[in-house]
Amino acid sequence: MLPSMDDNPQAQTSWRIDWEFGSAEVRALGAMLGPVRFKLDATRDLEVMHVAPWAGQASSSSLPGVLRSLRGEWPCVPFGRTDPPLDLPADWTLREPEDDWSHGYGSNHVWTCEEVGPDHILLTINYPASAAVSRLERRIQAVAGTAALDIELTIHPRRTVTLPIGLHPTFRLPSPSGRVLIDVEANEGIYTYPSRSAGESTLLRPDQRGESLDQMPGVYGNVDLSRLPLQTDTEELLQVRGLAGRGDRAPLRLHYLDHDAQVELWWDTSVLPDLMLWVSNRGRAGVPWQSRHVALGAEPVNSVFDLSRVAQPAIAHPLSDRRGIELVAGKPWTTRYRMAARQALTIGA
Repeated sequence: MLPSMDDNPQAQTSWRIDWEFGSAEVRALGAMLGPVRFKLDATRDLEVMHVAPWAGQASSSSLPGVLRSLRGEWPCVPFGRTDPPLDLPADWTLREPEDDWSHGYGSNHVWTCEEVGPDHILLTINYPASAAVSRLERRIQAVAGTAALDIELTIHPRRTVTLPIGLHPTFRLPSPSGRVLIDVEANEGIYTYPSRSAGESTLLRPDQRGESLDQMPGVYGNVDLSRLPLQTDTEELLQVRGLAGRGDRAPLRLHYLDHDAQVELWWDTSVLPDLMLWVSNRGRAGVPWQSRHVALGAEPVNSVFDLSRVAQPAIAHPLSDRRGIELVAGKPWTTRYRMAARQALTIGA
């Protein structure tokens, strides 16, 4: 049972918000949002956020913070890994990360709840004095009258700096295979990871361009990544460049075909122009993954994959201009995004 709203919110490890069209849980560790239940109609709900199978188990206590109770959605400031792959192309330049926190300090540490109500929560975290960022604020607000959550992230820079920034929604992929259809807006191409280190197994050729998710260049021919989960065990990282932002049409739509439901993600593509897709399909055998992890990370980013903290591609690379967000000392930077679900006609069944 979750702690009561009447308890001291700063002493809690999780909080729950409820409204007419859904409910959501928020964890203090990483400010991770999940699970999330959206109400589709009078009789049907849809769980949309992934929760890792090891979350909450005693065996997970020794894992890094970002993995310990891995779930749902959270902000990554700065975004990306801190260990460079060993097989990057020769023309990439290695960089030293500013710290050892994968996906940023905030992803690995406990946040403070500043305010909580039945339909909203505000959390904050202070970064170490040595960091370029001094503080993050994260507000999650249920949208009255609809199955949607509005989320706001504010970064308070201590120094003027350019950092890779990303959001990290991780969506649930129910069985059976192929029953979640990924639909992305018009874009400037889809790029495969430049290394084979995304997981123990991968179907894709590294450092390639594809025109659509259903025809990505694979080791043994084109691979269809538009329908998930896959039957084949694999781990893939892709980056969709230059997604169009068109008013009320979400840049990303997930069609849950067996639920006649559509889940939509809106964000400001003028500052986070790309979408990194993490297709985790039982492709990692080590602890804690153990060939059992199935989820879709759909991550709005201004970054070169998850590599900008540790490497920079040659200027000719199509993602070389994705250098991050310029933050100005003492000037807060804010971005807003929305996640929603609605009943939809079954398509592509």
